[in-house]
Amino acid sequence: MIRRDPRALPPQTGTCEPSNVTTQTAKTSRTQPSRGGAPAQAARRMRDEILALPDGAPLGSEEELLARYGLSRPTLRQTARILEQEQLLVVRRGNGGGYYGRRPDIGAVTQAAALYLRLRQTTVRDVLDAFQLVNVEAARLAALTDTVDARLDLAEFRQNLVDRREVTYLAADVVRDEVALYAILMRMAGNPALELFHRTLFEFGQRDANLRVFQGHPDRCAHWRTGRLRIVDAILARDPEMAVLLARRQNRLMLDWVSPEVERESIAERD
Repeated sequence: MIRRDPRALPPQTGTCEPSNVTTQTAKTSRTQPSRGGAPAQAARRMRDEILALPDGAPLGSEEELLARYGLSRPTLRQTARILEQEQLLVVRRGNGGGYYGRRPDIGAVTQAAALYLRLRQTTVRDVLDAFQLVNVEAARLAALTDTVDARLDLAEFRQNLVDRREVTYLAADVVRDEVALYAILMRMAGNPALELFHRTLFEFGQRDANLRVFQGHPDRCAHWRTGRLRIVDAILARDPEMAVLLARRQNRLMLDWVSPEVERESIAERD
């Protein structure tokens, strides 16, 4: 008779039972905290609440939020710092203070994106290539819109360009009119993502690229103004195909004017 060692494993059967290792792993995964810890989890909950309320709406006092979210005071304050950095929260101390929701403006978002582009050593050519794509799509969407106020503003912008045809057009004029034109076109396009990309690229590098390309070249400036007038006319005529064609043509012209030395320059190197 063979005696079984009591310390040995039980004989295998046809039924597959979960091992102790698997069971322990499952228990561990259930008990591990979510990524980011308690402040990040609380920030997600509070962020949802803020976005559901009007800009500037009060969330409550610190004591009220401690009770509502079931947090310790240090965790709540860490959570507040996260949301303050995102420009979603204002904390007011003292009598009548409390926590208030807010909406970040596009300028704050573009600053963060511009910092990322600087860290990546983004070149003038990188900015120009991306900007051309935004230009074309903005022209196409603007030609499709029926927004009356924006179309009236665009017609007024066109008239201002026409009225200044006899005046020497300089690089500073190009930059100024590009800002005014695309403020109108982005309203007409009605695409917040496109507007964000445009603002980021223009504030980060396109403004500087325009100055470098047009500075000291009044012939280029005048040619650019004529090209912009044609694009505006196509948009006002509700002709998206022509608007896209003209935008692409002017994009190619812009790239032809940029010297290879300028193309390779990093934006950060010139700051």
